Amino acid sequence: MMKLRRPQETLAGCCWLARMADKVRASREGSFPFLYRLSLGSPIGIDGYFLRHFRLSFRQFRNAVIETHTDQNLEQWFLGQPGVNSSAISSWNDFAPKLGTPGYPVSFVRHLIKWFVYPKSIRNPVNSLFEMIEQDEAP
Repeated sequence: MMKLRRPQETLAGCCWLARMADKVRASREGSFPFLYRLSLGSPIGIDGYFLRHFRLSFRQFRNAVIETHTDQNLEQWFLGQPGVNSSAISSWNDFAPKLGTPGYPVSFVRHLIKWFVYPKSIRNPVNSLFEMIEQDEAP
């Protein structure tokens, strides 16, 4: 079974970076579920917001994950990018967990995808995409 790190787990002090790296690595192993393949690097999901925030393309990020091989090397690559600094990381760490909450981006998307991707959140509503992912992947 594929194991992705939780959305708030960090690499280089940055949430989502570890999970997105896990998704890229898993996509190369061939057993990556269809819905995850669809959302990997999607401009309307958390991946897209992450990439735009740090001024990265999906191709740049994917290639870096493949070429660096380890989390430590990926951290070094990430911290060396022009759009990455402590202020950008701090603002992302504050903003990202709010994605999908009322008044924040992708709130409408959260309401749509719960019917197809995250049905647990229909019975037990959550407020953000991070919470939705946590709920769905909980044992």
